[in-house]
Formats: sequence, C-alpha cells, structure tokens
Amino acid sequence: MSSLALSPLSSSDATAAEPADLPARGTSPVTAVATALRAALTPLIAELAGMPPRPIRLMRSAGLDKSLASRLVQATRAESDAEFLHRLPSPTGLRMLIDGAQGHADEALVSPLAAAIDAFQSLLDRLPGGRQGLDAQLGANEEDVRARREHMARQASFKAVSFLFGHYAETVSTALFIVPNPDGRHLDFIEVHRRIGLQRVTPGTAVPLLSLHVQDEVAPDGEEPRMRSLAGRPGTDDAADFILAEASGQPLPALQLEREGRINTFVLPGDSAAIPSPLTTAFRADRGHQLDDAASSQILRIYMLHTPCHRLVRDVFMAESLWPRARPRITFFLPGPTGVPLAPPDPTHRHYRQLNLSATIDPLPHGMPDDSKPWALAGVPDHQDTLALALQRAGLSGQRFRGWRCEMAYPVPLIEMQIVIDNIDPAASAAS
Repeated sequence: MSSLALSPLSSSDATAAEPADLPARGTSPVTAVATALRAALTPLIAELAGMPPRPIRLMRSAGLDKSLASRLVQATRAESDAEFLHRLPSPTGLRMLIDGAQGHADEALVSPLAAAIDAFQSLLDRLPGGRQGLDAQLGANEEDVRARREHMARQASFKAVSFLFGHYAETVSTALFIVPNPDGRHLDFIEVHRRIGLQRVTPGTAVPLLSLHVQDEVAPDGEEPRMRSLAGRPGTDDAADFILAEASGQPLPALQLEREGRINTFVLPGDSAAIPSPLTTAFRADRGHQLDDAASSQILRIYMLHTPCHRLVRDVFMAESLWPRARPRITFFLPGPTGVPLAPPDPTHRHYRQLNLSATIDPLPHGMPDDSKPWALAGVPDHQDTLALALQRAGLSGQRFRGWRCEMAYPVPLIEMQIVIDNIDPAASAAS
C-alpha cells in the first residue's frame, strides 16, 4: 500500500475538524481518512461478499444495486490509497452499505466504518470543490487516477456539448502532411479531414465543415499562406474543389459558403437531407509555416475542434528530408485573445492557458501510403487509400514521410490543440 503525498489542508482547519480517532498528527488529513476507511471497509466487505469479494454476493447480502456493489469491491482491490479513494463511493453510498449490513454483519465491523465515513464527509466538506477537488489532488500524484478522472470528464463534456452544438460524429480524423517549400524559408501543408458517422442531434442544425483563409490580393507574393485545392486551384468559392468525392459517401451534399472577413467557411445547411458518411475534405496551404532557423521548438499547427466526437485521430507526416531528429508533441490550451501572437513554446514552464489534458502521439511506419506497412486506422477501412489519393492529387505520391498518430476518446471541443515540433536541428535546412 502506497502512502499519499497530497497538499494538506491548512493547519488551523485541520486542527479544528480532525476527528479524535484518526491516526496521530503528522499524517495528512487525506492519508488519515484513507487509512481509516480502508481499515474499516475491507473486513466488512470480506464478511458480506466473501474472499475474494464478489459484487453479486454483496448485492444479495446487503441489498445494494450492481453499480454500488461493484464500486465497493473495486475499491477494496485498489493497490494504493489514491486509487482506493478515487474508486470509493460517496459518503451517501457508503452509508447505504451500513444500512444494508444491519443484521448481516457483526456490529463490531459496522461501527468503525460509520466513524470513518463521518471523517470522510468532514474532509470533503473542507476541501474546495468537495469530491472533485479530492480527485484533482489524487490525480496530481497518481497517473492512473488522473487518467480515469480525465476520461470521465471528457465523456461528460461530450454528452453536454453534443446537445448544445446539435451535432456530433463517431470519428473525426485529420492527416497533416508537411513538406519543404521550394523557397527554403517556408513549409507547405497538405491536410485531409474526415468525418465518419456525422449526425445531427437537433434537427435543422447547420454544421460547419471547413474554413479557408482567403489570399490578400494586395499582399506581396510569398508574404502569407495561400490556401488552395489539392489540384492547385486558388479559388475558395466552390466546395466541390475541396471534397474528395471518391473518399466520401453518396450523394454529396450541397454546401453553403459563409464569408467572414478573410475566412471562407463551407457549411452543411440545416435543411439538407441525409449526411454522407464518411465526408472527406482536403486542401493545401502553400507557405503554411515560416521557418525559424534559430528555434529548436516551433508551434507548427493549431487545431480547434468544432465537431464533438467519440474519437479524434490526428496524423502528422513529415517529409523524411525535414529535421531528421525532430518529433511532434501535443499540448492543449484555452483559446487566447483574438489577434494575440503565439508565444514560442517553452517546455520548461507551464503557460497560464495550458490545460490539464493529456494525449500521446506515437510513431507510425515510415514510408509511403502504398508501402507494405500501411498507415491503417481501426474501423476505417479506406483510410490508407484516402491518404494515398490525397497525396496523388497533390503531386506527392512519390514522397516518403515519417509519421505519428494521436488518438483520443471524447476530445474537448473549442480547445486549442497545439502541435509543437521539438528537437529541430537549425543546421538542417528545410530545403535539404
């Protein structure tokens, strides 16, 4: 059993409310409560549910429902105090156990648990945020606890935001291909976006699909990104230029074009009939990123998810000639004030807008989409062929790439997901 190393309550609060039957001073209130609860709960569960304890036995002996019985048994199996407290039901649920144990267990086993529950309730009352605050403290020191708590929070967010947005998708995937621009000072992007199982929750909801930056005609050539279709057409008025029909369901929808300043957004209107699945769009951004030869880390791309989904997949593919030792890193931030330039990434200091969200980005096989080791995606049989088609349309079918994949369940919408490239070698030219 591992001990907890959590932020204690202030000494004055702890002194005023600490029960007399808890362990001696010098032990944090959280550790003391965990110790008392585990010592009282374990023998009672063993008496009611047997050894090893089984939820079905607890349901029969104490009259508990399946969910509560399972949670109690899981708590007694926890290896650490942090996991024990995280899995433990609320004081109300624990008191239901006491009520059900009357007449089925010795009173000498029930009484210590009642006192420990009172101490647990007192602790929650004193912690900012109650149970949520306790779980946040536990997660700061236990990776498994933090991961489970984060998953629960993301899942709850998905249910709420899907209702508020009026739509959701089963899977949203993007593939970002990065290649050197011929000028040696910029990178070009090719992006493939897919929505699989896109559904309306609220009838009549308009769904934004793709936003494109319009080239400023008065700006000198080469001073800003130029958004265009994979085939090279620079105009952004025709949605058909940006839909990969071969990688989309049929019939294709008629999209509306909404102009907001220099941003053109293609929108699936609310009065459209069935939504095809999958729905695949793609574009290229010439000079999508300006190189900084003095920086060892650079923010390469920022995504803001506008479609709630069960699963989000972000693929990043970097031309093999570009930064041989570099690799991407994922971070999450609250959106910044409009017009504020991005600060250069600093992995040694946590930014005030950075969120407690985590994601891994794992290597994919190097090469081309038609190699023997495919960039396959579980549940999406045509993912490999779609990427190969996009590269062919962009004139890059012979280009070799190093790839990485970030896959998340229940991602949080309207949060900046930043893709940062670390270990950049300033001596390695993008044009090499």
